[in-house]
This record gives sequence, structure tokens and C-alpha cells, in this order.
Amino acid sequence: VRYQIYYAANLPKFLLPFVAMATSSSSAAPAPAPKQRGKGAEFILAGTSACCAITLTNPVDVVKTRLQLQGELSGGGGPAYRGVGHALYKIGTTEGFRGLQRGLCAAYLLQFSNVSCRFGGYDYLKRAFGIKPGDSATGQLTLLAMGAASGTLAAVVSNPFFLLKTRFQASGSADVRHQHGYTSLRAAFMDIGRQEGFLGYYRGISVFAPRVAAASSVQLSTYDIVKEYWSAWTGWGNCMSTHFASSLITGVAVTLAMQPFDFTAVRLMNQSRGDGGTGSLYTGPLDCLAKTVKSEGILGVFKGTLANYLRFGPYCILTFITLEQLRTQWDKYLI
Repeated sequence: VRYQIYYAANLPKFLLPFVAMATSSSSAAPAPAPKQRGKGAEFILAGTSACCAITLTNPVDVVKTRLQLQGELSGGGGPAYRGVGHALYKIGTTEGFRGLQRGLCAAYLLQFSNVSCRFGGYDYLKRAFGIKPGDSATGQLTLLAMGAASGTLAAVVSNPFFLLKTRFQASGSADVRHQHGYTSLRAAFMDIGRQEGFLGYYRGISVFAPRVAAASSVQLSTYDIVKEYWSAWTGWGNCMSTHFASSLITGVAVTLAMQPFDFTAVRLMNQSRGDGGTGSLYTGPLDCLAKTVKSEGILGVFKGTLANYLRFGPYCILTFITLEQLRTQWDKYLI
């Protein structure tokens, strides 16, 4: 300060304002931290990203559902579909584009409700535990628990829509033991409430909740960790290539984690209503698994695994890449 006063006293008067500006800028307070997105932003962005992704991957989801249901308890004749490619071809040629996009409206409701709650809840919990945007999440032992907690919430909110999606996608298949003849989404919703009551919307929740919790905990925590390590290893930083690679690896982990739960949930939700309000084929998840293994062998539980990954892999990539781009635009224009 002493030297600044000395030099200022000996400078020409016309330079004094510039000296004052330089001195004040050097002692100015540090720039404020970047603003965070609002708590509701992640719910909106995640739900929108998921709807964009499912538009392109729904045909494979239709195939996945039908492969999981074909040959149920070894009923009927031979399998209608020999694999993913044959199923896509057969559905496309016999049922057309509408057949490949069966259940899309229910899928939109499922994706927006489920993914917005999973990602939004996960983001909220990360804030609550003090993990700020850009901070390293690796080493946080609470990541899996955060994902599981947000997934459980998402399962409760979205179970009715997964039920509707499954039944719509199964309809029209030549090798599904029970088909529900719904004419529209509204008619299906009203019919379930009238015939099965409020609890009918939550058929299969006992296995759907673990399915979503397992998928959510693995997906969200794996993506965070893989993205951090991949960025450090490649030096690419937070770019689209990093998002693509992280999503690809995450898709493998999620498919393996949720396959048994997904298979069981599909069969429980598609079965018809039996006497006393219970399912006509299975009384619960364990009964479904036991009867499947007895009638179709242990590999029966893994029906549709390839289709599950071919659906979820691209879906995961599209969701995360779209989400990252929407986050960038949101931060640029709306904060």
C-alpha cells in the first residue's frame, strides 16, 4: 500500500483514475460461485430426455416384452420369435409400424414419471449430502443408497404406467399366454380400476420396486463414477464422447443388475386376474421364478436379456447425451 501511495503521488494526474481502477480490481472480492439449477429443473430435464430416448428404442422394448412372455410355463406351441432380429421383422411385416410402437403413450408416461423421479431425486439427495455440481462423487459410499432411494420413489409413482405399457406391448403377439384387449390408454386405465380396484394398478410392485431401485442405484452411481474416471484417463473432459462411453458401460451394468427383476415384473403384470383377486398364474415374485425354472429351466429367467440390452444400451446413451445437452442449454439460457 505504501508503494502504491508513493507511485500514485508522483504520477501525472490524468493517470490517477486508471491506477485507482487497477488497484480496486486487484483487491476485489472473488467471483461468486456459479448458480445451481433449481431443484425442479432436473426432474423436467430428465423426464424430457427419457421421452426422447424411448421414442427411438420402443420397438426393441416391444420385442423384449414379447420374448420374456413367449413360452410362458411352456404353454402353447413353438416360439413365435426366434430372436431379436426375427421378432422385429415379423412384428413389422404383420403388425406394421403401429405394432412396433405399441404402448408408446404408456411408455411416455412411464419414462417421464419414472426417470424424472429417479434423476431428480438423486440430484436432490446429492445436494442434501453436499455434493455440488462438478465435485468428485467417487468414494462417496452413499451413492448406491441415493440411487436406490430415488428409484424406490420412482417405482411407486410409475408402477401403473409400467403395467399399462407391458399389457399394450404384449397385445397382438402370437405367443403370449394372456392378452388384454384394451382399445385405448384411457379405456385400459378405467378397466383396471373397475375390475381390479386401486390395488390393480400396483400389481407387481413387490418386484418392480426392487427392479427400479437396482437399476437406479447402478445406473446413476456407475455413470457418475465412470464419467469421472474416463475423463481423467482420456483427458477428454466433460464432452459428448465421454458421455457416450460412460453411457455404454453403464448400460451393461444396469442390464445385468435388473434382468431377473424385469423378467418377473413383466410376467406378474401381464397375467390375468384369478379368483380372490390374485394372479391366475403366480402368487408372487418367488412363485413366478420357481414355476419358470421348473417349466422352462434356469435360462427361462434370462429370456429377452439381449433385447433388454439392445433396448437399454441405446436408451441409456440417448438419455444421458440428451440430458447433458439440455442441462447445458438450461444453464445457458434459464439460469
